[in-house]
Amino acid sequence: MRKLKRVPLTSIDLEDSTFLITFMPNIEPLQTSIQLVGLLEPLIVRQRADRRYQLVCGFKRTDALRHLSISHAEAFIYPEGEIDDLQAFLLTMGHNLLRSMNLIEKAHTLQKLLSFGVSERDVIDRYLPLLDLQPNIRVLKQVVALLGLEENVKEYMVGEGLSLSTSTLFLLLDREDQRAIFPLLLALNPGENRVKEIVTFLREISMREGIPIPRLLAKKEINDLLAEQQIPRPQRLERLRRKIKEMRFPRLSLLESRFADYKRTLSLPPQISFHPPPFFESEHFKMELRFKDFRQFQELVAKLLHIAERDRGGGDPIKELTEVVDL
Repeated sequence: MRKLKRVPLTSIDLEDSTFLITFMPNIEPLQTSIQLVGLLEPLIVRQRADRRYQLVCGFKRTDALRHLSISHAEAFIYPEGEIDDLQAFLLTMGHNLLRSMNLIEKAHTLQKLLSFGVSERDVIDRYLPLLDLQPNIRVLKQVVALLGLEENVKEYMVGEGLSLSTSTLFLLLDREDQRAIFPLLLALNPGENRVKEIVTFLREISMREGIPIPRLLAKKEINDLLAEQQIPRPQRLERLRRKIKEMRFPRLSLLESRFADYKRTLSLPPQISFHPPPFFESEHFKMELRFKDFRQFQELVAKLLHIAERDRGGGDPIKELTEVVDL
């Protein structure tokens, strides 16, 4: 049976992380609470053969106590041999399920369940749903694999609250690639969709051209973009995005640029929308007219007729926009 006792923190082996789940904890609110009303919930420890205590549950609370220079704490003590590793870990997991766990904490949880002898099938069927994860083997392997990422990449994922689908993109990169991409993401702070785009495009360019990502990012045009500190970050991000897209889709980027240039020459009023075919993969362009009465309709049609008359005899500028370009 466990017993409640006040123990010195020096009697707890704080280097033992056997049951640690927490990743990147914010202990400031807990410190404030402890300063105000004391420790509301005792630690849970297990006594070892050397008479020292192994921390089972309360790593965050212990860290907060140490930062406050508090030397003793109430703790529930399980005698040596009374609970095994899995039973102890389930106590930890039960406490952590009361809060929202980040992806790396979920990864630690799954990895430890497997290491303590829970079968893969049981982890999938029973524990993945408890962690709000889809119960299938692919998800289990993906989440656990996140533990192998570079430490700063894991911290970035958690700090930005990236989804599993975005986080797993980093698993497709080796450690050198991860280390090369991280400073770029940190400097430009893109949103999740932009992170997906940047990581995916850089990897695809690297595979197509046989150039490692660190060498791609070392190109002068990209270095210059990152170095322009006087330009606001959103603008630098958009320029980088366009540059990487050009590298990934050179023909599409050229056609989009051609179309944008041609559209500017038309000086269309805002009531006329002019759109190219998606990805320039068909011959059909689209034009939309917005008008409130017949008179405005006549004015818009007259504008289009003027453009058509102006370009008569000068070839087919629309067809020229989609001509195949050898790059």
